Amino acid sequence: MNQGTELIQRGDMEGAIQMYRTAMKINPEDEEVYFNLAFAYARQGNTNEAVHYYNEALRIFPDYAEAHNNLGNLLVGLRRHTNALEHFSAALKVNPESSSALNNMGRCLAELGKPKEAIEQFTEAIRVNTNYLEARFNLATTHTVLGEYDEAIRQFEQLLKMEPGFVPAKMGLERARAKQATAKQP
Repeated sequence: MNQGTELIQRGDMEGAIQMYRTAMKINPEDEEVYFNLAFAYARQGNTNEAVHYYNEALRIFPDYAEAHNNLGNLLVGLRRHTNALEHFSAALKVNPESSSALNNMGRCLAELGKPKEAIEQFTEAIRVNTNYLEARFNLATTHTVLGEYDEAIRQFEQLLKMEPGFVPAKMGLERARAKQATAKQP
């Protein structure tokens, strides 16, 4: 297991996969082996294998919050939003304070065209972790989509106070200000 983790850190996904496959033969009921194998496959871009091995980790340990969260992300990428929401919900049932799962659920809801529900999730993620830049960016972007420019601008400005060089936030702020100015024109 440790050797596989070291190989992942070095960027050798194929080597890590071989190590985890060996570990899987030695201990076929260790959910961590399947989780790490799924992670390596995901990093390699092999989504189908990653989904399979996250499911195996969850078969062994159904309350594995991080596996639910990671699997949810893969399912969003596969446009399987309903299944993804189930996994984000499962992760939050186990760990209601998971800012990552809250943010990911928000992203999924936004992609499903449910921006109000997405805002609730992003806001909760920021409550849990006030320095969560991605959640704040997603919150600001969603407010822009809804035409709530004052709040979008406030969130982008807050984000830029925390991370002044964050170019997507600078661009988002400019876009929100431009849309706000256009909306105010007669």
